Amino acid sequence: MVITMDHVAVMVKDIEKSLHFYRDLLGLEVVSPEEHNDGPISEMVNMPKVHMREYRLRPKGGVHGHNQNEGPGFTFDIIQWINPESPVNRYPLHHVPSAHFCFGVENVPATYERLKAEGVEFVSSPVSFSGEGEWHVLFFYDPDGNLLELNEMGTGAQMPHNYDWATAKAL
Repeated sequence: MVITMDHVAVMVKDIEKSLHFYRDLLGLEVVSPEEHNDGPISEMVNMPKVHMREYRLRPKGGVHGHNQNEGPGFTFDIIQWINPESPVNRYPLHHVPSAHFCFGVENVPATYERLKAEGVEFVSSPVSFSGEGEWHVLFFYDPDGNLLELNEMGTGAQMPHNYDWATAKAL
């Protein structure tokens, strides 16, 4: 079996507000708008009379530096459920289940300042990691409380660690 990544999706309360956030503030581009109304979508999610809208977006720089030349490639989808309306709740950052999505940017501190000026909510200011190169990272939230990360591209190298998890000892 061969497996690939096709897309990730986040649920949002107001799709146009989220489109502004992901397209205008983060710089993702719209691949396609979609609307699903009953039929196969209702069957897929096992709920009656589902109505949802979504935007399929993608980062202009590709996925971790890999540019897709044909087709939409990997997409980041934002979905608003019209019927049934989605419940809204934010769980703590470490809650199970939960997830976060990481976007690579060239300059985390500069991006932080630009997004902070737009009123974006952050978990912390940029944090510097060193020892394997030096780079900045930070966590922040989209308008619906979905957890996101910014990671500075090209300034550090993730080194493989020789570690035996079964014995909790470095190799």
